[in-house]
Amino acid sequence: MSRTKITAFLLIVFTMLFSLATSASAISEENMKKLMQISEQERKFLLMYFDEDELFVVSTTRSLKSIDRIAENVEVVTAADIELMNAHTLADVLNSVTGVQVQTNGGPGAFSFTYIQGSDQRHVAVFMDGVLLNVFTDNVADIGMIPVQLVEKIEIIKGPASSAWGSSLGGVINIITKSGSFEKKSGGTLSGSYGEQTFVDLRAELYGKKDKIGYYFYAGRMQADGFNGLPSRNGVSFSNLYLKLSHDIGKDSDIIFSVFYNTGERGWGDAKLDYLVENKIENLLATLSLNTKLAEKVNLSLSARTLSKDWKAPELTSGYYYHSRDNSHGASAKLTWDMERHALVVGADYDNGVGHFADDYVADQRDRVTKGAIYANDTINLGKLSVTPGVRYDHDRIIGSFLSPSLGITYELYEKTILRAFVARGFSSPPVSWATDTIPYGYVGNPDLKPEQVWSYQLGLETGILKYLWIKTSAFRHDISDAIVDLEIDPSTYTKVNSDKVRRQGIEVQFRTVPFYYCSFSGGATFIQTKNMSDGEIVHNVPKYTYDISMKYDDEKSLKALLTGHYIWWDSTKDGKYDSLIVDFNVIKRFYKLEDREAELFVTAHNIFDGEQHPTYLYKNPSRWVEAGIRFKF
Repeated sequence: MSRTKITAFLLIVFTMLFSLATSASAISEENMKKLMQISEQERKFLLMYFDEDELFVVSTTRSLKSIDRIAENVEVVTAADIELMNAHTLADVLNSVTGVQVQTNGGPGAFSFTYIQGSDQRHVAVFMDGVLLNVFTDNVADIGMIPVQLVEKIEIIKGPASSAWGSSLGGVINIITKSGSFEKKSGGTLSGSYGEQTFVDLRAELYGKKDKIGYYFYAGRMQADGFNGLPSRNGVSFSNLYLKLSHDIGKDSDIIFSVFYNTGERGWGDAKLDYLVENKIENLLATLSLNTKLAEKVNLSLSARTLSKDWKAPELTSGYYYHSRDNSHGASAKLTWDMERHALVVGADYDNGVGHFADDYVADQRDRVTKGAIYANDTINLGKLSVTPGVRYDHDRIIGSFLSPSLGITYELYEKTILRAFVARGFSSPPVSWATDTIPYGYVGNPDLKPEQVWSYQLGLETGILKYLWIKTSAFRHDISDAIVDLEIDPSTYTKVNSDKVRRQGIEVQFRTVPFYYCSFSGGATFIQTKNMSDGEIVHNVPKYTYDISMKYDDEKSLKALLTGHYIWWDSTKDGKYDSLIVDFNVIKRFYKLEDREAELFVTAHNIFDGEQHPTYLYKNPSRWVEAGIRFKF
């Protein structure tokens, strides 16, 4: 994108900042406090359709922000939602989110990756406790191996979020884990489920606070011999541990330490190609953060992180073998300042790591990743109008420098109706392996690769003016330049180059109803058109439209149930099959309750109509299978 266009955009952003700050000077501090918070009337309205945990998010500006002041298209999934759908992994959860498409090669625990509004899977950045989970080799995060019992909520930004998070052309999935630091007493959960093909999922968690020490602990074990309708040896076996400790070191300061470890194996094969692969995976993630109040309205957060990912994948039939291993360390600093007229956030990120790759052809390929960034954003609230300018500067040893500005606006048209507008420049770094000069499988690395760039434009409207019905519509257009494609050098070798211009555009519609005779309904649809602007041709093998529908029953006493339907038109030319709506049904019955203790039974029927929903025969979904379990809370 031209330097003139970037300069003009930044000039508009900071001119608006100055003018709005000047015009807001007459607003009293008391009125500003009211504007910065959700009014009780508005809160009561939102709680008709949303859980309490959905009213504030942190992902858009990396600071706590009310959902009625968010210009981006954001969706939140809470721990209560996860429990009701009886999800096992992050892939199960994201598969139910409107505008998000998940591709998996099996049942729970299988290798899975995600698209957002038809983006490439490497364009989606996945974070857990502030740590990026995407691997160096291909920039893809394996969402099929992340357990969700430890999740407090998941915030999904649909569309570029580079002004806050850096490389995230398609969007961001931010996993916020549970914590015991705010619990006044101890508690926990024990659960176990059993299903067909000897599927077993065992979970245990403890949480609480003792004096100044808060704690949360989770342990889980999931395994299956395979899943109905999939090739043989399509089984999984995973063990997970998670620990979070917090210590209050003063009235307004605390230290938080977290560590996540998982290890396991999974296999998958295909009869047509006569091969069988067995993955062996081991991951370790640890964080340490200090949060303190420097002044009445000024807060500082400092954090350090380390991540180790190890992936071994021998192909058992041919004897071919490869091994991928990432080790990275990083740190972040963030200052938030809630002023009379603004909510200012200034921060910096730094990461340094090495990716190792070896196979039958490469002994030990090492790729170093070093990157740093500074960012700033502000939320200016002026009555019914809220403006959020932001900018981030990234520097990467592979791509050089990149500037990502953004500007968001929300405006309350009238009671219960909000207009949203958002424009942003974003990018996606090429996988480090694509820039190397080794030649595995005939690939020639291209050290001149540049980041893929995008200018994104979004316009949305949400309203609850219709009685008992909340509706949200979002239109989007993502203009991508320097898109990376394959270039054949000769019949036996190829490389990657920046050449294409691509436009992804579409519309997303969602709705929710209030409970009626204990039943509530929700759903959504996303329509996507992807066109190569270089030749004017429609791009295939990209999700074209999706539908999601659900019916929830809750008698607010002892019985809950959830019926969901999910459909994707993959527009695939790769022998896919996607004519079916995948329908799941989960029911939970509490049979014991005494003070803070309760026990419940649950039964889940997956894919009850035995449908097929996959873009290629290599990534088939399981046919109908059933599981049942018991859960104790204390």
